[in-house]
Amino acid sequence: MKKSVKLICRISAAALAIHMTASGVAAQSTDGQAVAATAQDEGEIVVTASKREEKLRDVPSAITVLDGDALADLGVRSVRDYASLTPGLTIQGDGTPGSGKVFIRGLQTGALQQSATTVYYLDDVPFTASSANGGGAFIAPDPELADLDRIEVLKGPQGTLYGASSLGGVVRLISKRPDASRYSASARAEVTAIDGGGVGYLVNLNANLPLVRDTLAVRATGFYRRAPGFIDNVGTGATDVNESVSKGARLALGWTPNDRLSIDLVGQLQDTDTHGPTLQDNVTGSFTPLYGERKYSAYFNAPSSVRYRLASITGRYDMGIGDLIATAAYLESKLSTDTDITTAYAGTVGVLASLGLPYPANTGVVSESRIPQKKTTAEIRFVSDRLGPVEFIAGGFFTHESVDLDSDVVARSIPDNLPLADPVATLISAPITDRYREVSAFGNLTYYLADNLDVTGGLRFAHYEEDFTLGYSGTVYTIFYGGPVSIPELHAKKDHLAYLATLRWRPTDRLSVFLRAANSFRPGGPQPAAVVPPGAQSQINPDTVWNYEAGVKADFLDGRLSVQASAYRIDWKDIQLYSYVTVAGLRQIVLANAGGAKVDGFEFAVQARPTDKTTLSANLGYTNPRITQIEQGVSDYIGAYAGDTIPQTPKWTASATADHMFDLGGGVQGQLGGTLRYQSHMFTSYPRSIINPNVRVPGYTTVDLRAGVNFGGYQVQLRAENLFDQGGIINYNPGSPGVPAGANLIRPRSFTLALSARF
Repeated sequence: MKKSVKLICRISAAALAIHMTASGVAAQSTDGQAVAATAQDEGEIVVTASKREEKLRDVPSAITVLDGDALADLGVRSVRDYASLTPGLTIQGDGTPGSGKVFIRGLQTGALQQSATTVYYLDDVPFTASSANGGGAFIAPDPELADLDRIEVLKGPQGTLYGASSLGGVVRLISKRPDASRYSASARAEVTAIDGGGVGYLVNLNANLPLVRDTLAVRATGFYRRAPGFIDNVGTGATDVNESVSKGARLALGWTPNDRLSIDLVGQLQDTDTHGPTLQDNVTGSFTPLYGERKYSAYFNAPSSVRYRLASITGRYDMGIGDLIATAAYLESKLSTDTDITTAYAGTVGVLASLGLPYPANTGVVSESRIPQKKTTAEIRFVSDRLGPVEFIAGGFFTHESVDLDSDVVARSIPDNLPLADPVATLISAPITDRYREVSAFGNLTYYLADNLDVTGGLRFAHYEEDFTLGYSGTVYTIFYGGPVSIPELHAKKDHLAYLATLRWRPTDRLSVFLRAANSFRPGGPQPAAVVPPGAQSQINPDTVWNYEAGVKADFLDGRLSVQASAYRIDWKDIQLYSYVTVAGLRQIVLANAGGAKVDGFEFAVQARPTDKTTLSANLGYTNPRITQIEQGVSDYIGAYAGDTIPQTPKWTASATADHMFDLGGGVQGQLGGTLRYQSHMFTSYPRSIINPNVRVPGYTTVDLRAGVNFGGYQVQLRAENLFDQGGIINYNPGSPGVPAGANLIRPRSFTLALSARF
C-alpha cells in the first residue's frame, strides 16, 4: 500500500507540473473534473442528483460531475473512458462495446454475477434491468456522448430516490434540452489513428432551432463513429477486427406554453456493430501472448451488436410552492454477441461424434447470446420549495420490464460458419423469460434546525413481482439427460423499504460538512435452478446495503482552491451468490442469499486555479471490499472465505489533469493539456477458486497529451492518448488446460486530429 501511495503521489505531482491542459474549454469541477454546463451563480455547479436543483457543494453526498463538452476535448469516447476519471466507478469489460459490468465502490460478486448493483439513467429514464434474472450485470450502457450536458455519478446507495439495484450508486447521463430563446448549432469531426492498428473517424452534428421564440424549440443530434481496431485474429487472418461502427440520432422537442408549464418529448436511437472482441490470447494462466501482442485465434471474428431505442415525455408544472414533475418512457435495448468456444467444447463434440452423431472433424462451437430488454417506466413527483423550516419531495414510480434472453451453444461448420443441420445444430439451448413489475412510493423531508444546519430523512416503499421461466434443451440434454429439462413458470413477490438519513452543516457559504446513512436493495426472485437441490432456497430474498459516510466540500481563496473528500463504510447483507451444483447428473446454476461483506474506502479530489487560464486537478480513490461471512457450500465452490477480497476491484485509482490557455494574438488562443490515469492491481477471482483460478492482474498508468488553437467559434486540436503505449488489462480470464487465457486490453497509443465549430 505504501508503494502504491508513493507511486500515485509521484505521478500526480509530475502531471501537475506539466501545466498542460485539456483544451481549456472549461474549468474543472470541484471534484477534479470538468465544470458542469449548468454552472450558475458565478461559477457554481448546479446538479439535480437529489431530484431538485442544488449547488454541488451543498448536496450531502459524494457526487462526481463531468461536463459533456469538455469530455469531448479530453478524448473521452466511452463509459470506460469517463469511469477512469471517476473515483470509485469501475467497468469490468469483456472487450465489447455496451457489454460488461458496471459497479461503484466495489459492490459486485465476481464472474457469475447476473444482476446489476449500479443503475444507469438516461436523463430521467432508468436504463438498467432491476430483476435478479434480467441480465443487468452483463450490460454496460455505452450511448454516444454527443450533445451531452453532463454526467452525474452518485456514489453510495440511492434506494430512496432511485429505487432498486442502486446498491453502489447511480450514473446519470443528462442531455442538453431545447432552448427556445436562440438558434445554435455545432459540428465536430475527428480522425484517429492507432499505433500498429487501424484508422477511424467521427462526425457529429447538433442543432437547436426555435420554432416559436421563447415557447417551442427542437434540438436534433446525429452522429457516426467508426472506432479503429487494433486486434488481429490469426485464425481468419483478419486484422483490426475489433473495429466498431456506431451511428444514431436524438430528437428533442421542448414546449413552454407559459411561465409555469414545460413539456419535453425525446426520441433517441443508436446502433453499434463490432466485428470482433478486444482480446489477446495468452499462454494459459499467464500474461505471455500466445500468438503475439494484440492477437487471438478464432475460426471467425466473433461479432457483436448493441441496439438502443428510447422515447420519453416529461412535464413540469410550477404550482407556486414547488414543481410537479411527471415522466413516462419506453426503452428497448438489445445486446447480441457470438463467441468461438470450439476449444472448450472439443471434448463434448468428440464424445457425441463417437456415439455416431454427425459431427464432422471441422465442427466449430459458438456461444450465441441475445439479451433484449423492453422497459416501460413512469414517475410522478412533487418537489417543494422551502416552506418555512421544511422542504420535501414526494412521488410514485412504476416499471414493467420484459426480458427474453436466449443463450445457445451451437455447432457450426468451420469452413462457412453456418449451423450444422438439425437436429444436431443446437448443443445447448437455455432461453429465459423474465417479467418484472414494481410499484414504489418515495419521499424525503428536510428540516432546517437553522439556516446552516439541517437534517433529512427519506423512505421508499417498493412492491415488486417477478415471473420467470427457464428451459434446457438441445443435443447435450437429449443424449446425457434423456431430454429437455424445464422450469414451470415461477412467481415471486416482495415488499421492501429503503431508508436515508443525513445531517448537513454549512458553517460558511463556502464550506459544507455532512454525515450520511443510506440504504438500498437489489430485488430477489425465483430460484433459477432447473432442479432445486435439497435444502436450497426456492425464493431468493433481496440483498441490502447500509452505507455510513462522512464528507466535506469546501472552496478557499475566493474559489481558486476547491477540495472534496469523503470516507465511508458499507455493510452488505444477504448477498446473492451463484454457484454450480450437480443434481441428478445435471450441472446447473444455483442462487442463494449466502454471504455478507464490508467495504471501507475514501475519495479525495482537489482543484487549483492559480490563474484565470490555468487549472490543475487531481483525485484519488481507495476501495477495500472483502467477504465477512459465507455459507460453506457456496464457499467450497467459488473459493471464497471470510476475510477474502472481493475480486475485480482495484484498491487504488487516481487521475490528474493540468490545463493552460494562452493568447497567440489576433483573437487566437492556444491550448496545451495533459491527463494522467492510474489503476492499481486487481484480482480476477477468489483465492481458492478452482473453476476460475485467481490471478493478480497488474495495474497500469496512462498519459494523454493534447494541444490546439481556438479562433472565433472554431477549434483545431491534436491529441496523443496512452502516449507511452501501456498494455493495460481491463479483464482477464486465466483459461484452463487446453484453453488459452484471454486478456481484454485498453486502447494502445493513438493520435487524433479533431475539428469543431460552434454557430
